[in-house]
Amino acid sequence: MTGKNGLKKTHLGKAEKWLVDEARKVGLDIEGFEHEITNEFVNHVRKNHGNEKTEAARGTVAIKEADFGKIAEIVMEPDFVIVGARRKNEDFMIYVKGMENGTVLYFEEVLRGRTNRSLRGKTMYKLKGNVSRESIINIVTNKGKTDISKAKIAVGTGGQSRGGAVKPSDPTVATSVIPDNLIDPQIAQM
Repeated sequence: MTGKNGLKKTHLGKAEKWLVDEARKVGLDIEGFEHEITNEFVNHVRKNHGNEKTEAARGTVAIKEADFGKIAEIVMEPDFVIVGARRKNEDFMIYVKGMENGTVLYFEEVLRGRTNRSLRGKTMYKLKGNVSRESIINIVTNKGKTDISKAKIAVGTGGQSRGGAVKPSDPTVATSVIPDNLIDPQIAQM
């Protein structure tokens, strides 16, 4: 779907009841919201978290093209989600998932517009190895950028205690790398 200013969106499915219920506990109404990623998100992650040398200097792992294809799995089966985090007066969901080559943090912004009520991908990065919950909280709240004082930590299916966050409406979403409509040919060459 292409919108204003060339914004291209891919919907990953609706937020499931358990996530809606957890969000309600921190004052967020996300009932009926769709998980979505955009070409701007893909471009941001490639540019800011996709360079191996830069990420190695930060002590993190570069995001690869295949990692974009794991987003549906991350929101379906997170180890845990920080529900209701705040950054720059915006509400976020922060999904954490241990993968074979690191721990992924995937941030979704809660959008409450009249025409767009969604959980939109904002950024994603990968930490080396398995990282403890306490370390992740320290990283997320580093330098006061993200406020989690009123947030709730909810355990996802990757953490083995509750249902997944979303079931993609299109089963191919979980296995695709980047939907064709989100590929910017200029940035894809980087």
